[in-house]
Amino acid sequence: MTVSIKPAFRNCLLPLQPYVPGSSTEEVAGRYAPIRISKMGSNENPLGPGPKAMEAVRNLAASLSVYPDASAGDLRAALAAAAGKKPGNFFVGNGSDEVLLLIAATYLNPGDQVLVGTHTFFNYEFVARVFDGEVHTIPTRDLRYDLPAFSAAADARTKLIFLCNPNNPTGLYFTHTDLAGFLYSLPRNVLVVVDEAYGEYADAEDFPDTAALMEDFPNLVAVRTFSKAYGLAGLRVGYAMASETIVKDLRQVKMPFNVNLPAQKAALAALGDAEHLERTLGLNGEGKRSLTRELEKLGCEVLPSQGNFLCFQPPGSAAAICEYLFRQGVIVRPLNRFGLDRWIRVTVGTQNQNSHFLEALSAFFSA
Repeated sequence: MTVSIKPAFRNCLLPLQPYVPGSSTEEVAGRYAPIRISKMGSNENPLGPGPKAMEAVRNLAASLSVYPDASAGDLRAALAAAAGKKPGNFFVGNGSDEVLLLIAATYLNPGDQVLVGTHTFFNYEFVARVFDGEVHTIPTRDLRYDLPAFSAAADARTKLIFLCNPNNPTGLYFTHTDLAGFLYSLPRNVLVVVDEAYGEYADAEDFPDTAALMEDFPNLVAVRTFSKAYGLAGLRVGYAMASETIVKDLRQVKMPFNVNLPAQKAALAALGDAEHLERTLGLNGEGKRSLTRELEKLGCEVLPSQGNFLCFQPPGSAAAICEYLFRQGVIVRPLNRFGLDRWIRVTVGTQNQNSHFLEALSAFFSA
């Protein structure tokens, strides 16, 4: 008789698929050994962390035996000052992934309905299913969030709605007016979580001011990260901006020392490094314009992006193009796992990285 050596897997987790991150430089070098590698598949800041953040981490060696501030008080105070809010409006987590997970842990009961969109970041469905939520997926319209369809789908069982703005992987966004109207259409006991991981990059005049909307809609939560524009992906620090009531709920659920000392200090320093952020945004804006122009010359359809990446559909097999680019040392993101088999996402890089990508893509079309 065969005896099981582990407990049975929870039924609500059976539909989950493990997250597959973008390819690493080591993976591509190991497979193809190219002379030059440009990592443009994970939407990291190509400039890296700013000098103030690096200096803050270097100065911590003698303090690593001390536990970090469990409440991340200094960082929350700085975030509040920057947003015109109170420290009590901010919850800091071990990356925005943990923040999303703890929102689900705090509010979901088995069978509660969670609304998510198609063609978006995987983690919303993941955190919902981990806590036995019933996930209902709302199709996009022309690759954009269909907010009226979300409103129509919300019912008495709906507990959470996850939105990504600008959306990963498309870079498309919904406006301040769109979001305000959507919030107005919902019952106030439905929590709307807007993931603004790329919010610092957004330059559209009508991009939502979530801090202002929270004054009228206390069921709104905005989630941001230091992984993208601030270049601290390796340290894992993100945060939620929400009503003080919601923040108190999240703090009740979190682990005691969830954000380590180097992450807190580096994020605090990065938040005060306006020069590095300005340089990052300038490089991104120039790179997006240049890449869009050249991709369109090659016959690609390019979506207008409010992030630090471009989503494009080439005139040919996206899978074949990605494989060819990998062989040339250019790491991009095929979007088949997002349900977009014919599309590719490329991070806006440095001028040298962008040139490497365009040269390799042009070579594919010329072959």
